[in-house]
Amino acid sequence: MRHADPRRATTPRSAPDRPKANVYRRAAASIVNVQRSRWRRLHRARPRAVSNIVAATLLTAITVVTMVLVYMIRFPLTVPPPTITYAAVNTLKFPAWGDPTDCYPILPYNPSYYLGNGTGNYTDQNRYNTYMNAWWDDCEYGDSGTYNLMNATEVLITSVSKPIPLSGIEFEFICVNTTPTPETTYLVQGQLASMEWVPGGSQNLSSTAPYLGTCASYDPRGSGANSVYYNRLGFFNPLDTRIAALEPGMSLVIYVNTPDAIIEAPNPLEDQSVWYIGDLDDYHGAPLWCFTVPGSCSIELIDTDWSYPVVLLDIPVYML
Repeated sequence: MRHADPRRATTPRSAPDRPKANVYRRAAASIVNVQRSRWRRLHRARPRAVSNIVAATLLTAITVVTMVLVYMIRFPLTVPPPTITYAAVNTLKFPAWGDPTDCYPILPYNPSYYLGNGTGNYTDQNRYNTYMNAWWDDCEYGDSGTYNLMNATEVLITSVSKPIPLSGIEFEFICVNTTPTPETTYLVQGQLASMEWVPGGSQNLSSTAPYLGTCASYDPRGSGANSVYYNRLGFFNPLDTRIAALEPGMSLVIYVNTPDAIIEAPNPLEDQSVWYIGDLDDYHGAPLWCFTVPGSCSIELIDTDWSYPVVLLDIPVYML
């Protein structure tokens, strides 16, 4: 039987003492781990704060650069074209401006006093000369004579959405013929500003005044005195020739070519046999069928100052 070495004999520890040592070790290790974890968190917080600052700086820089690029590019916004409205008034009477053969000079007595009984017969050469000299001054070379009144329709501008320079507006009187072959013609085509006339004012034509064309089979060119200009069709009344933009109150006056519309006035340009008869040879106004046949004629005002033509008005003459 083996005996225990008495040198090694010690007092045995009680069982409860062993867990206490383990507890102390675990507590010490826990304290060390907590300190390490705390140190790591503090150590990692510094670079995270720096990265946030860098990110904010980059975001601000990107925002500024984007705004600068958008400002530099600046895509143009779509601007709506101008619009106008109108009202048409018919069965009016306007002076047959532009036709001196429809003009009477300003004299103290009726034409018959100077020219006889209305047939062109006269007995007093001095009276006849007085009338004709006054006619040249007041009707042919001047504008103080009295013109015959003619049937007309007035297109009155009632509203304008924004200023439209008159120099950029084109007037077109369009005629559409369907028989025997389809054809589009222009009775008048020209700048609106060059068609100005204020009734009672000077009748001098603009140097750029448009000439008459044709309207299907209706051809007024070269017929009668001064018949080649637009004012046989009508005119544009700006109210004041100093105004440079289209405004409410301005109007277009279109003559109506009806049979026996006006009576020819005595004048030295025509034979006495045509005095005091219907003035059908001078082709005033638009042909009557423009007002009676739907779709045959139209009036357009076109703004040419835009990158593309803008139709301001498109008026069927049939509706006037």
